[in-house]
Amino acid sequence: MSLRIFVVLALSFLVFGLVKPEARVGAEEQERDPLQDFRQRLQKLAKLPPDACDAPSEEVGNWNPRDTEYRLFSRAADAVTQALNATGANGKSAKDRASEALGELQGMSGEVNVEWPEENRFHFQVLDVAPALAVKMTIRTSATYFVFAVPGEDAYGNASSRWQRVGSDDVSVERDSARSLVELFALRRGPSGNARFLARIEPFGCAGSIGVVYDAREWNPQGLGDLTQIINQTGSFGLDDQVPGFEQIGELKTDGALITLPFCHFSALDTWDNPSLCAVDTYDVSGDEVQFVSRVYNRPDLVPIAKVIEYAQQRDYAALLGYCASGEVAHDLVRDLAPHIYAEDVQVTRMGNGRENVELGSTYRFDVEEQAGRWLVTAFRVE
Repeated sequence: MSLRIFVVLALSFLVFGLVKPEARVGAEEQERDPLQDFRQRLQKLAKLPPDACDAPSEEVGNWNPRDTEYRLFSRAADAVTQALNATGANGKSAKDRASEALGELQGMSGEVNVEWPEENRFHFQVLDVAPALAVKMTIRTSATYFVFAVPGEDAYGNASSRWQRVGSDDVSVERDSARSLVELFALRRGPSGNARFLARIEPFGCAGSIGVVYDAREWNPQGLGDLTQIINQTGSFGLDDQVPGFEQIGELKTDGALITLPFCHFSALDTWDNPSLCAVDTYDVSGDEVQFVSRVYNRPDLVPIAKVIEYAQQRDYAALLGYCASGEVAHDLVRDLAPHIYAEDVQVTRMGNGRENVELGSTYRFDVEEQAGRWLVTAFRVE
């Protein structure tokens, strides 16, 4: 027995001994017929309203719908894996085989969930980024994605020809939001030719603002294979983009060597449940290593105020210095700034020559000035 095989077997026994009972149940579920199990979970979900924000009937009880949705998605992923590895595919492409399997599940949802609106039934999108497939799935108001590919080798070092589920969306699971949206986009490949894609994920609740996550992945099939996250950018969007004086900036662009990812984020400058500061990040994806290029804000003159408030509340004097024109201003901020600030209103008076006076409500006054292409806080006072 080779050393590699011995290590794999030893680790397998160790992991099985440590695995939790519920994880073993999950492993046992994989041995069931995915179509039958998928139908049963559809029937269970059919007792719920199509929108997770609508109150369920009393007959539902205390079971966790999100867990049922996750397991339903997992069973759909099992069905895709089976279809990709099925013999006698008659020359059909991997995308076609996956689409046929998912189409059967979509038709099943049309029957079981016939009382739901069409958009809340099970749907899918298959993104072909050969030699990998990225698959989006939706049910009710939840969405997720899975990635399928063929690693170069199996655990024993032999050449592999079998498709596997090699990754999935962990953002929606971690945030456990009532609603989520997912969009998939192919990205330009580097000189190595590895497949790349971007998932734009919007987790949000039943009211209030919307989160956004840009999750870019690259698939390297060499060896046991590796699905690496190459971009992870988070932000938020408000209920609308109409914040007076704070217009959103940039557009989502995913084709070409330079891609742009727009987002907003909450700060002390917000006057409602809409983030005021917005930005657009640019990445260069032309090489094998994705590189960050720039970040442009909608209001670069007000960025230092948001930053100094953030760092002053953390009493981080060293970080404050990066946004202040002098150590004296940074010292005043650390000393005098309250632990909680709500802007209420933001009034900007332009003083000319790249200088502004900014009032937050009736309490805080900031002077900012553009110096060598950067805006800095030059004075601070409490009224």
